[in-house]
Amino acid sequence: MDRNAVFRRTFHIISPVFLSYYLIPEQLGGGITRTGLSILFVGTALCIELARISLGIPLLGLRSYEGQRVSAYAQGLLGLTFGLFVIRNPSIVVPVFLGMAWIDPFAALCRRRGWNRILPTAAYLGLFLGTELAMQSFALPNALLFALAATATAVILEGPKFKDFDDDLLLQIGPMIVLYILLAWVGTGRPA
Repeated sequence: MDRNAVFRRTFHIISPVFLSYYLIPEQLGGGITRTGLSILFVGTALCIELARISLGIPLLGLRSYEGQRVSAYAQGLLGLTFGLFVIRNPSIVVPVFLGMAWIDPFAALCRRRGWNRILPTAAYLGLFLGTELAMQSFALPNALLFALAATATAVILEGPKFKDFDDDLLLQIGPMIVLYILLAWVGTGRPA
């Protein structure tokens, strides 16, 4: 396995550290807020991405076809930004992000080794349901419904390859939108 592939997989595995956003208090002191700091981070990362594309600077972990398009790193960040600032519900954002971060590289491994596609599908479902139950966000029937809906959406979006959109973005935005609508329709199933 080449150095770039190892770096990409390692980045995927450690990327849930960004979910620590939910652990940081909103007011950080001195007029600095968690939201403001996060927007500064995202803006800086996107400026670096624009400079990288404009100047043709190769970054560690980029695939050859990412040279003149928005990288998977930046698209993954945009997916998380969508979750944090549009969806805003950690009960949706956390399990979806974990699915992208940990199951996407596992799905790639399964494809390379010729393993059955049911393995990453079952892993996504298990991780998603386990995360929801650990967070105690939903009653069990609703948690199962949301896990099945997110898994089905992720499987559908993992299959086709889109020229300009990486699955690091699609595997977040697709399930988040589906779950947001589903939550508005059926609720958490927990007593108010």
